[in-house]
Amino acid sequence: MTLRSPKALLGLALAAALASREVADGPPAAAPVAAPAANGSFPLSAYSAFGSSLAQSGHFSDLGWSEEQFNAFVEGMRATFHGNAVPMDAAAQQLATQTSQRIVDIAAKARQQPAAAPDEKAELAAYFKEMRKRLALQISESGLGYNVKPGRNGIRPRPGDTLVFSCAAFAADGKTPLPQLSSEQVRSKVDGMLPGLKEGVQMMTVESQGIFVLPPALSFGQGQWPDGVAPGSPLIFQIALHEVISPAAQP
Repeated sequence: MTLRSPKALLGLALAAALASREVADGPPAAAPVAAPAANGSFPLSAYSAFGSSLAQSGHFSDLGWSEEQFNAFVEGMRATFHGNAVPMDAAAQQLATQTSQRIVDIAAKARQQPAAAPDEKAELAAYFKEMRKRLALQISESGLGYNVKPGRNGIRPRPGDTLVFSCAAFAADGKTPLPQLSSEQVRSKVDGMLPGLKEGVQMMTVESQGIFVLPPALSFGQGQWPDGVAPGSPLIFQIALHEVISPAAQP
């Protein structure tokens, strides 16, 4: 898909924003319309609020643009508004195509992974605060709780490596075993592991042991949860790493 003007890109952002809201919240309720000013137009604050809402719902803040880049984008819109449209060269066409796809991808991801309700966030934060004390955890930037005991000196696992390890899984209470997620001497590629475990095992070396507490977003997230495992709950894994096999050494 190739967009030929900033107006088309803005329209796509608006469509993505409205689609995202409708999927996440159901059909939008009718909002009260502000009374127009005496001259027949809405107050300027309404236009500012509309622009702010469009930029937020259209995920403009997630595009990674600099202030200078965004200002140039706005200047192009202003020029078109005044009848002086800026011609689309090859670089502009490529930017429009990439940005429009980026907006669509961000909106789709937002629909698939709705944000946790405030009370759920508070409960998860309180849970990890307690587990930090109980298990002497550290918390990574992704939200993974971990406590890794050193093993032999050696290279840590990397994406593409195959691991041989033992895994004991427990429910959020730390006491209820989850045999469906536990195994002795399991063999798995790092890339095929749950996101939290993929991150965690790369902190280990051979013969090290680790405790990893995975928030829902780093385990099964919005996907299919195994039978007998409470969907949306934290999971605890005890991992003992036995062997690391690099891609070159694999048959």
